[in-house]
Amino acid sequence: MIDRTSPTQATIAKKCKRDGALTCAVTCIILLSVLVLLVPLHAAAAKNDFVWLVNGDRITCDIKTLERGRLRVSTDSMGTVQLEWDDIVRMSSADEYIIELTHGERFLGSLVDSGQDGQLRVMLAGGEVLLNMADVVWIDPVKEGTLTDLWDGHVSVGLDYTKANNSSTFSGSFGARRRAEDFQVGISATAFLRSQDGASDSRRANLEIEYRRLLLQRRFWALVGLLERNDELGIDLRSLAGAGYGRFLVQTNRSLWSATAGAAVVNEQRAGDEAGENQIEAYLNTRHEYFLYHSPKTTLNTNLTLFPSLTDPGRLRGNLGFYLRRELVSDLFLELRLYGSYDNEPPEEGGKSDYGLITSLGYSF
Repeated sequence: MIDRTSPTQATIAKKCKRDGALTCAVTCIILLSVLVLLVPLHAAAAKNDFVWLVNGDRITCDIKTLERGRLRVSTDSMGTVQLEWDDIVRMSSADEYIIELTHGERFLGSLVDSGQDGQLRVMLAGGEVLLNMADVVWIDPVKEGTLTDLWDGHVSVGLDYTKANNSSTFSGSFGARRRAEDFQVGISATAFLRSQDGASDSRRANLEIEYRRLLLQRRFWALVGLLERNDELGIDLRSLAGAGYGRFLVQTNRSLWSATAGAAVVNEQRAGDEAGENQIEAYLNTRHEYFLYHSPKTTLNTNLTLFPSLTDPGRLRGNLGFYLRRELVSDLFLELRLYGSYDNEPPEEGGKSDYGLITSLGYSF
């Protein structure tokens, strides 16, 4: 009888059986997200909105959202498309939207054609306001949308195999985010699995969820949850729950830069016979995102987090993440990811640092 199970499926199944629960869970999240993307989600809506472009064209559509310098609209002939905010000169819609400016001020109202390029007229409950479109960084409809209207995200996968030493490497990442009027949610997961004849397997995986309660003047409260495994650092499972207060230092249609400070409770299950421990750590994070949507679309993201221990003075941990993402064809991208972790007082079976460089292919939605 011929075994029709592919080598890739057999490898992943074998690893899930051997690896820890966190590594397997993160891998499943990444792979299942690929299947979800194959299921189309559609919602019928009347196309009564209008968008005027800098070249003079007028598009009849249903205006969805503006975020990170791109306006998402739904059309009858082209489906859902992304328009660069710099290419739009006027808009109109009878629906109500929440509009946010670079300095954090928000307005609620419908959009009326201003008749002036570069100006956005918003009809409020008690009057109207004329806004400079260059100052607008976020637009979201009050009405509910579909799942794909509410969430943006990506999934990427990399797989390498070398026959000479029977070495195989799997890497994957998944991310999703949602922005509403008064909150922001982000979910991210990464997994790295490596096996080789004559060497111990290496596993690195993490799952992070962050909730931000948005306040006035670009400030926010943050709740953070993190699960992490890292064989190189001697960590079987690290669980973290924390809270902090932060601010968007920069908020434009080309970049976002935020800083957060707070505290977290951490539980570490260490490799080997070393006993686990609970700690309280400070939480210091800064994140910068830069996005360029002229072809090819490019995104750069840098995320640095420091964890000075409050219960074990002198101990310092840190995580650094960076990725460069460039679009190859519509929504399909090539990703270069750099990661690094540091602990000046690691477990007995772990090292002080772990770092790596990963390339993968991915899809954004």
